[in-house]
Amino acid sequence: MWFDSLALISLIIIVALMRRLVNIFPSLVACMIRWKENINLQLSMKTRTDRDILSYALFIPFCLVAFRFRMYCPGFMIGMTDDTRLWATIGIATAYVFLRIACKMLFHMKATSRSAYSAATDSIRTYFIILTLLLVVTSGILSVFDMPLSHIRTAMFWISGTIYTLFLLRKTQIFLSYCNFFVSFLYLCALEILPTGVLIASAVIF
Repeated sequence: MWFDSLALISLIIIVALMRRLVNIFPSLVACMIRWKENINLQLSMKTRTDRDILSYALFIPFCLVAFRFRMYCPGFMIGMTDDTRLWATIGIATAYVFLRIACKMLFHMKATSRSAYSAATDSIRTYFIILTLLLVVTSGILSVFDMPLSHIRTAMFWISGTIYTLFLLRKTQIFLSYCNFFVSFLYLCALEILPTGVLIASAVIF
């Protein structure tokens, strides 16, 4: 089964990157507590590089967790085999990432500092790492205690919603430090509400 193969590959990669994770973990936590730490992280090339590499490495584990606990399971996936549903989940997650990249490239206003814009838009990688680690640990612990799938999924939705809300707050704070409220709100709509709205709509409508 593809799930087992991808899980093994992901485990090997994460173990290989464990030193990087340990080194930047204090910075990741600091970013959640203080918005300015997101800018400091972005300005440090080594820390930023380690964060980006880890975010790429955790993409497949995140998809595996989403697949295993049916965090994204719209109607069109009903009846699919497990392997097909797994690759559909990975494909949709990939499409979401590319949509975010497209929005980032399209909606950058020249009047906004490029470094500030990058700090705000790239901060998603910081919170994605924290989110994925929390989801993996939480699902693992709850599974050990033989919790029902629906309860585990509910807990994971709450965790995801909390981390995403915190990310939106920190991202808004970064924009507000360089832009007025109106421009910050426009950025939030274009960079977050649009792609995330499309993802949610795909789960509800289809």
